[in-house]
Amino acid sequence: MKTYSVTDAKARLGPLADLALKKSPIYIRRGLRILQLVEVTLPEPIAHFPEGHFAVGNERAEYLNTLPIDPAPFDR
Repeated sequence: MKTYSVTDAKARLGPLADLALKKSPIYIRRGLRILQLVEVTLPEPIAHFPEGHFAVGNERAEYLNTLPIDPAPFDR
């Protein structure tokens, strides 16, 4: 495992970033701790829904309001 000091990594950040983008993790040493430089895969954005998309009608709201309240919903 090849590691670089923070000073060395700072001087070679461009080439090290290119290596990380090629799926080769880069390890940077800072004292006794080690950092890992890797490419991050971003998740797909959340779809935008128009205003009112999740709204319920009056009949459905009245039905939902008649349901019993769960006294401890997170204790399962």
